[in-house]
Amino acid sequence: LPPVKKRNLKIRFPDPVRTGDIALRAEGVSKAFDDHKVFQNIEFIVERGESFIVIGHNGAGKTTLLRCIASKYQPDSGTLKLGANVTLGFYAQEHEDIPRGKTVLELMYEAAGTGATQTELRALLGHFGLTGDVGDQEAVTLSGGEKTKLSLARLVAGKANVLLLDEPTNNLDVGSREALAGALQNYKGTIILVSHDLEFVTQLSPQRAIMM
Repeated sequence: LPPVKKRNLKIRFPDPVRTGDIALRAEGVSKAFDDHKVFQNIEFIVERGESFIVIGHNGAGKTTLLRCIASKYQPDSGTLKLGANVTLGFYAQEHEDIPRGKTVLELMYEAAGTGATQTELRALLGHFGLTGDVGDQEAVTLSGGEKTKLSLARLVAGKANVLLLDEPTNNLDVGSREALAGALQNYKGTIILVSHDLEFVTQLSPQRAIMM
């Protein structure tokens, strides 16, 4: 039998709406769960159009910080102030954005909002290698790699201008990681990234970072 030809991902983020000069400002932000202090008095600024990297060992609170920015959690003290015209797109490492009972296409419609057609959304899924009957499949039944691709496709469909990315290369093969890196290099919005993939981080040429 001839070898199966792998589909290369074709990822392109649309040009986003311009935000204010400061996309995000954190002042004195702290978070604890019961007696466990996850982080304390964190302060940083993320400027429009930059790649901002959140660095730290496992358990340092990187994911918790992104969830605070995305309003999944509320900080115990301090403020996280979004800039003018900011719309957030959140890629969650554990795929909690993929609930039971909804198909792949239904989740794409939710992300894209009004005006999106099924043809457009199926074409976008195809760019991520999600073709055929996958659109009608219950999303939670997808493999880990397929869930990653669906979450990324939802980010593209959502047209956010600030992307919160929590370990987006997990479950991606080498070619898919390269395609994602290329798309983010050309993205004209703002990126806030958590990643242990040093090669991937380097490709994004981050302008600023915070160590937790």
